[in-house]
Amino acid sequence: MNKDSKIAFYGFRGGEGGISHVMLNLMNAVAATGVQVDLLLHATDIPELDRVRSDIRVFRLGEGGSFKRALALSWYLRAEKPFALLVNRERANRTAVLARMLARSPVKLVIRVGMAISKALERRSLFKRLTRKWGMVYCYRRAEVVIANAEGVATDIQDILGLPRERIRVLDNPTVTSDLLEQSREPADHPWLQPGSPPVVIGVGRLARQKDFPTLLKAFGILRGERDCRLLILGEGKERSALEQFASDLGLQQEVAFPGFVANPFKFMSRSALFVLSSAWEGSPNVLIQALGLGVPSVATDCPGGAKEILADGKYGPLVPVGDPEALARAMRSCLDAPHPPEFLRQGAERFHADICARAYLNAMGLGR
Repeated sequence: MNKDSKIAFYGFRGGEGGISHVMLNLMNAVAATGVQVDLLLHATDIPELDRVRSDIRVFRLGEGGSFKRALALSWYLRAEKPFALLVNRERANRTAVLARMLARSPVKLVIRVGMAISKALERRSLFKRLTRKWGMVYCYRRAEVVIANAEGVATDIQDILGLPRERIRVLDNPTVTSDLLEQSREPADHPWLQPGSPPVVIGVGRLARQKDFPTLLKAFGILRGERDCRLLILGEGKERSALEQFASDLGLQQEVAFPGFVANPFKFMSRSALFVLSSAWEGSPNVLIQALGLGVPSVATDCPGGAKEILADGKYGPLVPVGDPEALARAMRSCLDAPHPPEFLRQGAERFHADICARAYLNAMGLGR
C-alpha cells in the first residue's frame, strides 16, 4: 500500500440513514490501512464525528451556495493535493466536478452510488428528471471510477445513464465492524426480548413507502394466526400514524410495537428470532447485512437492489416477491421452524467486513498492493 497517498472523502453529512454508517465505516477502515484520510465537511453539526478515527483530518470548508462550496473545495484540492476524491451524494458530485475544473487538479474523481438511479428519478417531474439525468451523465462521465454497491445498481447506472459497464466497479458495503458486535451485546430492556418470551420478528428502517411495512404487517397477521409471536418495527418516519392505524385495523395492536428510532438497533436484532426486509426497492440494504453478521435468520423481498446478492440467491435466507404477504408469511414460518445456524449466516456476511471492503476500494482507486 502506498502510505504517502491521500484520500479525501466528500459529501458526508451524517444522519440516521445507513449511508452515514457505511461512509464512517469505510473512511475508518481505509485510515486503518495507513493511508491518510481527509474528511471534507460543509455542515457544522454532525454528531457522528465522535466516531471518526483520531488520525483522520477533518476540514471545515464552510457553508453556502453551490459555487461557494466549489470554490472552497477547489482551495483544498490545490493546497492538499489528494490522490483521490471519493464523493457520495449527487449534489456533492456536481460540486466536485466544478471544483476540480476550477483547481485544475489531477485528483482522481471517484463517485460512489448506493441506490438505483431510476428510483431517484421517477419521483420527480419530467423537467426535473431530465435536468437531473443530464447532470448525472455529465458528472459520471468525468469520473475516473464509478462505484456501485450492488450489481443491480450498476446495471441501473448503465441502463439509465448509458455509462459503459467497464467504467463501473461493484464493491460491497463495509457494513460489518467490531462496533456492530459490541453494540449487539448491550442489554435490551424491552419486555418482549426477555428469556422465555414468545419469538420476536423484527423490521428496521424508515417508516416510509420504500420499506413497505404494510406488507410485513399483513404477513405477520397471517403468521400470528398460527402461532404466538411478536413484531417490532424500529424506525421513525412520516408513515408512523398510518402504520399504527393499519396494525390496529388488523387486530394486531397488542402484538406489534413501534419503538421509534433506536440509536442501537443491534441489541434488539441480536435477540430476535427473525429479521424481515419487506422493501419495495433498495440499494444494498445494510440492515440485512447486519442481521446476517449477527447470525440472525432473515427473510427478504427480491426487490430491485442488492438483497438477492446479499442472501446469495436464497442460500442464506428466503427471497419472496415484492408486495406478496402470503409468500412472505410462508417464508417467515419456514425460517422460524428451521432457522439456519448463526455461524452459517455469519459466514455469509464475511465479504462485508469493513477491512476487506476498504482494501477493495483502495484497489479500485489504484492504491492496492
